[in-house]
Order: sequence, then structure tokens, then C-alpha cells
Amino acid sequence: MNPVVILLVCESLATLALGFYAWTLTSSRSIIFNTLFGSAGILFAAYLAASRQQLPLAVGIPFIVAMMFAGRGGALLYRSGADAQLRKPALLLLAVAGSGFSSSIFAYVML
Repeated sequence: MNPVVILLVCESLATLALGFYAWTLTSSRSIIFNTLFGSAGILFAAYLAASRQQLPLAVGIPFIVAMMFAGRGGALLYRSGADAQLRKPALLLLAVAGSGFSSSIFAYVML
């Protein structure tokens, strides 16, 4: 296993953990759906990187998942001005987005 696969598997687990924590804070169906979809997508990207098939997808999927979490986290951060309880879930989703951006850049450089 190369370092990209290990990083993507760890990121998938981190996405799942942080997403579930954000979901317990908000009980939002869209957050749990994004979490499950994003974690499965990143795990699929790890499979693609391990099998050396469709390497552009192995880089693109974490980027798309990061954009999905960045959009949701940014919207929650914008709404946290009116509701202060949304600030912590917004920062959790933005942390997932940051890890997605960094792993897609790492995968691009290494693959």
C-alpha cells in the first residue's frame, strides 16, 4: 500500500467520525447523508489509487467531497450569526473540507 491509499483511508475514517459528531450536534439529515456519501466516496478513491485504475478520479473524488463539505460548512457558518449553536458543527464540516483539500493535493503530487 502506498502512502496515498493510507492517507485516503484515514481521511475516510476521519470524515465519518467528524461527520457523525456534527450530526449529533444538529440532527440534520443532509449532514449525515453528506457524511456517508463522502466517506464512501473517499474510500472508493482509495481503492482506485491502490489498484492504479482511473488515477484522475482518485484525485478528483476527495476534491469533490471537500467542496461538498466546504459549501455546507460555509452555509452553516453564515447561519451561525443568527444561531450561535451552529458554529461548532460548521467548523467541524470545514475541518473535513480542509482535510479533503489537503489529501487531494497530496494525491495529485504523489500519483
